[in-house]
Amino acid sequence: MKITGHSAESIFDSIRDGIGKGRLPAGSVLPPVRELAEQLGVNRNTVAAAYKRLDAAGLASTGGRRGTVVRGLPPTMAREGTPPGLALHDLAGGNPDPRLLPPLRLAPAAPRLYGVGTVDPRLQSLARASLDADCPGGYALELTHGAVDGIERLLAAWLLPGDRIAVEDPCFLGSLNVFNAAGHAPLPVAVDANGMQVESLRQSLEAGARAVLLTPRAHNPTGASLDAKRARALRQVLAAYPQVAVLIDDHYALLSQQAYHSVLPLDGRRWALLRSLSKPLGPDLRLAWLACDDETAMRLRLRLAS
Repeated sequence: MKITGHSAESIFDSIRDGIGKGRLPAGSVLPPVRELAEQLGVNRNTVAAAYKRLDAAGLASTGGRRGTVVRGLPPTMAREGTPPGLALHDLAGGNPDPRLLPPLRLAPAAPRLYGVGTVDPRLQSLARASLDADCPGGYALELTHGAVDGIERLLAAWLLPGDRIAVEDPCFLGSLNVFNAAGHAPLPVAVDANGMQVESLRQSLEAGARAVLLTPRAHNPTGASLDAKRARALRQVLAAYPQVAVLIDDHYALLSQQAYHSVLPLDGRRWALLRSLSKPLGPDLRLAWLACDDETAMRLRLRLAS
């Protein structure tokens, strides 16, 4: 395929178009920076900037002397859950039994206008009753359209495309879809019956993870839950990496019979604790409570209040 363009953006667009149309399949090696710059009559830095953007977008990988290799478009997103009426019971999908869900009787609410708080005071009171004991003092409270929406919003507030994030291996399918769509690189952390393994997390942090996504209870798909000893050990590891944001997806909190054990170091870092209402009240509700530090809350409110 012939690559065209005289600016970093136009060169990027040309290559991106070639990848999208199948003219540059995954595994294709792009021309060396110097060679392509001579072909296009541009400065080498212009081509290097285009290649750097391809790498950040997850469309190619720059490997030094190995050259820049096309990674291709993100795979088609898989979906959780199964069609109704299936004879098998899909436990991995996480769908509750509709017969066990409580009926929702929502009282009429007064219209909420621009400029008011993003969380209704009545809902805020209920949320804080669940969160106060497990969060640092003075935490901020927000609301998202379910846990996956919360994860997506938080990573957009914290990370740049191409940033690495430490995640459990195996990982929840919805989270992997978010990483692929946003161009983040997951670093796998091994899991046993007590959750994330300490040394595996340390290795991911040493490899450059900028954030950690951790499930403290009812990990999907293994069912693992942190015990007090494991949570304490993970907290000690995280304390040595204050630049790393910590995202705790406590999706099963309102149903779990396991105690909650925090991994948050008390160092003022960026952090968030998500607690979904979809499991106890139904996926159609699509709500999750989100507790976080003040700086993170300010970034989230730029979108929630608009």
